Amino acid sequence: MPSRRKVGSVMTTEVTTVGPDTPFKAVALLLASWNISGAPVVDEDGKVLGVVSQGDLLEREAPHGLLRPGSRQAKRKAGAAFVADLMTSPAVTVQADDVVAVAAKLLEEHHFHRLPVVDDEGKLVGVVSRSDLLRVFLRTDREIRDEVREEVLLREMAMDPASLYVSVHNGIVTLNGTVERQSMIPVIVALIRRVDGVVEVRQTLKARFDDRGVSPAPPGQAGMLSGKRPIF
Repeated sequence: MPSRRKVGSVMTTEVTTVGPDTPFKAVALLLASWNISGAPVVDEDGKVLGVVSQGDLLEREAPHGLLRPGSRQAKRKAGAAFVADLMTSPAVTVQADDVVAVAAKLLEEHHFHRLPVVDDEGKLVGVVSRSDLLRVFLRTDREIRDEVREEVLLREMAMDPASLYVSVHNGIVTLNGTVERQSMIPVIVALIRRVDGVVEVRQTLKARFDDRGVSPAPPGQAGMLSGKRPIF
């Protein structure tokens, strides 16, 4: 299977964290001085309890403008003096072994800028941000081409990489040539799209045999179709 970049390969391990008993003003100063939009909240064992962000601080200052008036969350944040009452909990997290697509989906769904990365025990091991995830597209065209030839064509499809013309420019993979069966083409394209750094796949592949309308013989009829008597 083509390599899928893992969160652990792009995450930041030097993370600014706060405890649940950190005062409101201290958090505001920390976020401003470090020029970050949020920080994980961890307990003494390093387990992630939640995340406190600039948005949480603003909700504390103007809760009725950002939260539903009278809601439990609005009341809690309106009088919050410490992180425990300001933070968003439970935190949305990922693990280092998750592929970057998982983190990207969570960031998009929740409109977050970053996610805490935790181990199996829920302890913080890093943070992954939107900018971190963009690193997968910084791979060179040559690196992408080598992976397409060696991992997709040779290893996954058991094809001679030299049998097809493969070029990569700005992350766009172009394929030309002839394969054995028509059904191989969508499989090749799907595998290449999974390669980290691939932006688009363009292909004009042809097939020696169109097997799209061929269905396997039902059990027990293979001998009949071949002209041989079945053996019982």
